[in-house]
Amino acid sequence: MKDLMQMNHPTLLEVFFSGSLVGNLALSQRGEIWFDYSPLWVKSGFGLSPMSQFNLKLGPFKSNNQNLFNGLHGVFNDALPDGWGMLLMDRTLKKQFGWDPHEITPIDRLAYMSNRAMGGLEFRPAMPSSLDSSIPSLEELARDVMLVEEGTQEEVINSLAIFGGSPGGARPKVTIAMHKRDNHCISGFGDIPAEFDHWIIKFRTINLDPDCMGRIELAYSKMAQNAKIEMPPIKLIQVKLRNKMEDYFAVQRFDRVGNIKRHVISLAGMLEISHRSPSIDYLNLLKAVYFATKDHGEVKRAFRLMVFNVLAHNKDDHAKNFSFIHKNNSWKLAPAYDLTFSSGMNNQHTTAVSGEGLPTLRAIQEIAKELTISDWKEIVLEVYEAVSSWEKLACELMIPQKYISQYKKAMQSAPCFSEIAKQHPLSEI
Repeated sequence: MKDLMQMNHPTLLEVFFSGSLVGNLALSQRGEIWFDYSPLWVKSGFGLSPMSQFNLKLGPFKSNNQNLFNGLHGVFNDALPDGWGMLLMDRTLKKQFGWDPHEITPIDRLAYMSNRAMGGLEFRPAMPSSLDSSIPSLEELARDVMLVEEGTQEEVINSLAIFGGSPGGARPKVTIAMHKRDNHCISGFGDIPAEFDHWIIKFRTINLDPDCMGRIELAYSKMAQNAKIEMPPIKLIQVKLRNKMEDYFAVQRFDRVGNIKRHVISLAGMLEISHRSPSIDYLNLLKAVYFATKDHGEVKRAFRLMVFNVLAHNKDDHAKNFSFIHKNNSWKLAPAYDLTFSSGMNNQHTTAVSGEGLPTLRAIQEIAKELTISDWKEIVLEVYEAVSSWEKLACELMIPQKYISQYKKAMQSAPCFSEIAKQHPLSEI
């Protein structure tokens, strides 16, 4: 293998989906990133985004927002991690090639991800690597996460660079394939046996998250299920770490069905907007859902999720926490994910509701009226009753009382929740 420390920065990548060439990404001498579809994909493929920019046609084109994602198109930026995964990538590329973060281009990062990205897109040629893809135990992965979190491990541990470098979000995560009957894990890269499924295991940020973070997220997922929100399969994984049992939240990946990869685009990737700061309103979000899916039923699913986020005090509801899956030649809203208690920025929702960062019931009604959701009262009531089960669910999962009380108080004191509590039933609204 070529000396890794002599590695040149690639300027051209082929983009594949399900074994077929989709097109090419090129980095110009001026630092601009261009994409063009392959002729065969134009004849027999599908647009990588619902936006007209990605309609099937020949000819190269740049991102609509050159000031975002370092000039990378939103759909390809979705293939990159952020937060934790980006930290691991930067450290790995520094160790292998001596590259500092400011030297690393988006094309470098996609070549590094190769076939390990979230969603269905793959990028070739893959960047050469000395990393070993054999998977350690969950206990070893949890230990490695803690070492990096504590700062006692300056270099990225080999296993984390592979299995923890794909998912987005700030919290440490790993992607693995897990046996259907137990927690035996194997690598999820490449084909997996029929008795395995693809999962994401979420660890906790030791300086920010409580010890019971996994059980809190499980309780939120169960609340969402009770609110009739579509969720992937979920469970807790118990791991012994430093002579103490830790509970980690695990969620089955919706971008994988056995050995089939699904193409997914986030709302942020579709609209090419930042998820790091408030940049959109739920009114725009729901309109974008209809634009992508052409299905009023999908709009109602997104409306229900909005109501849940408002009533359950999930204020980290940014544009990357909503996604679309391409299947059967159409777009559908992806199952909900990353649902947990969050105070957001300045205790405001990242995605406003009819202009309100602290939404009232009137703001929700205005969204419903604009999108002609006639049964909005029934949806609000169903979600309200599901979120009202927080204390019961949290007690069943043995979440400490201080968090149960703290979250309950925050939920009930929010404008919308308190209004519903006073006016319940909703027939008087």
